[in-house]
Amino acid sequence: MDNALITVHQPKSPITEAYRTLETNLNFSSLDQEVKTLTITSPGISEGKSTTSANLAMTFSQTGKKTLLVDCDLRCPRLHQLFELPNSQGLSHVLCLKESLDEVK
Repeated sequence: MDNALITVHQPKSPITEAYRTLETNLNFSSLDQEVKTLTITSPGISEGKSTTSANLAMTFSQTGKKTLLVDCDLRCPRLHQLFELPNSQGLSHVLCLKESLDEVK
């Protein structure tokens, strides 16, 4: 795995604790309903969206929550690199109806 996944490689670091705090705050941000969808975005490139998304997803999954992380950057996807996965099929295949969501891993 890429070193950007600090929540995996350094579970006791202050940065990992900051991601845990963010996860806790997001859970308590809506007392009436459980947070089910979260979008992380920014106007520019290389601002940490993939790193933040991946680490936040890891903190959610480490608490036992079912977590689905989708890389919607069609021009420069990076999540497959962080998790050392192939990039042969993905969201664009589903959007173009070449693959079903169940077929894409």
